[in-house]
Amino acid sequence: MGTALFTGVTGLQAHQRRLDVVAANIANVNTVGYRSSRALFQDLFSQTLRGGSAPVGTFGGTNPQQVGLGVQIASIDVDFDQGSLLTTGVSSDLAIQGNGFFVLSDGTKRAFTRDGSFTLNANGLLIDPGTGMRVQGFLADDQGNIDTNVVASDILIPLGGLGIVRPTTEATLIGNLNADAPSSPATQVLRTFEFYDSLGTAREVTVTFTKQATPANTWTWEASYDSTSSGTTTVGSGTLTFQSDGTLPASTIGNISIAGALMNDTGGEPADLNVALNFSSITQLSTGDEQTSDITLRNQDGFPRGVLQSFNIGSGGKINGVFSNGLTRVIAQVALANFSNVGGLMRDGNNMFLETPASGTAQIGAPEQGGRGSVTGGVLENSNVDLGREFSNLIITQRGFQANARTITAADTLLQETVNLVR
Repeated sequence: MGTALFTGVTGLQAHQRRLDVVAANIANVNTVGYRSSRALFQDLFSQTLRGGSAPVGTFGGTNPQQVGLGVQIASIDVDFDQGSLLTTGVSSDLAIQGNGFFVLSDGTKRAFTRDGSFTLNANGLLIDPGTGMRVQGFLADDQGNIDTNVVASDILIPLGGLGIVRPTTEATLIGNLNADAPSSPATQVLRTFEFYDSLGTAREVTVTFTKQATPANTWTWEASYDSTSSGTTTVGSGTLTFQSDGTLPASTIGNISIAGALMNDTGGEPADLNVALNFSSITQLSTGDEQTSDITLRNQDGFPRGVLQSFNIGSGGKINGVFSNGLTRVIAQVALANFSNVGGLMRDGNNMFLETPASGTAQIGAPEQGGRGSVTGGVLENSNVDLGREFSNLIITQRGFQANARTITAADTLLQETVNLVR
């Protein structure tokens, strides 16, 4: 009877712990990135009343006789199944599809989370607003290239502070040089175009097309730049020989080169400006008017200075910065961590987990590599708590607690009857 009392107590304690687990799951049904838990039971040591014996002769042997001494919590496991995704439209909100955790750091402590409700602080760092811990990732160089082999660091997104320019390296001209234009006196067509140097300054270059008498279908071109210090300087020239159908051979390219010293107007000297002019789209066709020729600049790849205005998260967790001059450039990439045994992680509050010897060392790298999931911007991952399952567990746990309480009541009744025997 005494054993039954203590056995019932262990049942109450175990079911109380299970109730605590179920209550925590239900309480966090709307917690972003929360992972539900489950409590598993196992029996305690059994008291052996008689051991088993082997058959001997005509004796068939006996089985052992044991009485269980109760129940205990075997484990409290975390369910890391995917939660549903909720679109928020906030560019700093992130969600993981698949395995992996976001990496957070305060400089000394490193934690891991599935909660991607991040924001920017006053210094432009991407942080977890609940704890102030900084999101870790890989920063891009000036060309937008990312090296994921380095140690992950704080992600900096300096809105309004990061300036970017792109010098012109390629330009495409289109239009028509009138085939009816006279060559004596020579017809000249002048056009002025803007290109950008390495400091983002617009540089005006005048290109002069001159029709030649011989050989036929030939025009020369000459590019000039008006320098403050040296006056007008020729910075490129060449010959355009049109085919009989009025077109130029594919990849007809001319080169313009302006030395940085020529552009040192105010003491700021940019790098040499080298532009490849693509003439392939220019034609020499008859227009019916001797004076009509039209040459324009279709496109050029240079941009003036622009500042970082906004950002978005693209595929692979790459953070794309959008600049005021129309440029878009990769500025960072979010890092993800994976573990050999995610069940070995330890909860640390604030939706965070800590690595333990049971989980193994964090394997940190780029999304969509090494078994790590993909990252989506403007989306959050909901809790993976299943309310229907939790309410069922709640009822089962309540009934188990009641049944163990009845065991204690029955054992108490028997003890009372035993005490009454001495009256």
